[in-house]
Amino acid sequence: MLNAPAYPIRSLRQAGAVLRARRASRRISQKQLGQMTGTAQSTISDIENGVVSVSLDVYLRLLEALDAELSATDRLVDRDVT
Repeated sequence: MLNAPAYPIRSLRQAGAVLRARRASRRISQKQLGQMTGTAQSTISDIENGVVSVSLDVYLRLLEALDAELSATDRLVDRDVT
């Protein structure tokens, strides 16, 4: 996924959706990702559905397994362009 688009993440639900999309695009099941990272499949499901908050360490392990990384940028403000 070279030059994949960046998505702003401002909620657990958005973080889960990005993780799910990344996992699905790599054709990795929740079970496989769990085995790769030592995370229960049910926990991955909860993360992807935005119903559980996990430590940054867990999220970073999941991203690493999916060849992704976390980055921080200045928040973009919606502007009325006329």
